[in-house]
Amino acid sequence: MKDIKDTDERRNEFIDAAEKLFKENGIVDTTVNAIVKEMDVAKGLFYYYFKSKDDVIDAISEKYNQDFKAAIQRSLDTSNDFDEQLNEFINNTISSFRVMWDNLHGVNENIDLTILSSRSVDEAKETASEKLKELLKQGNALHKTNIPNPEYFSKLIVSGIADLASHTEADLKEIQNIIQELIRKAGN
Repeated sequence: MKDIKDTDERRNEFIDAAEKLFKENGIVDTTVNAIVKEMDVAKGLFYYYFKSKDDVIDAISEKYNQDFKAAIQRSLDTSNDFDEQLNEFINNTISSFRVMWDNLHGVNENIDLTILSSRSVDEAKETASEKLKELLKQGNALHKTNIPNPEYFSKLIVSGIADLASHTEADLKEIQNIIQELIRKAGN
């Protein structure tokens, strides 16, 4: 008798199988047929959970961003002190982008995961920018910062963090120090 799996579990198996194949073969070279073959299931089952391969890409990106959002939220929940929240936010954002970038590499440098990378990173940047904007508005209200345009400043800072975190040789502590210095200088 076949093992009956719940809907979420089966869907996650498809996501994991597709992610593995994308990292091994690239997104373009991974077909729906390859995904169902990897799972040893009928093709129709794939279409029960997803409309297309593009939907699987979105699901993988969503998985990465759930982890990212949770880490960002943890930094805001750690304390009621603005300075502690800002420091934790910066630390968690830097390390979360590094983890995301680590997840967005194929088994070798010839594997193209551009579609997945751009979707995942763009969504993460939007999430982090929005949270930082709110945090900086709070800092302005508390007279801890004096950032004239928290929205633009947040987008600039988060884009810089995302880019620097993509470089594996970048020192995370150095990135943190640079960001903290920028915020401090901008607030004066």
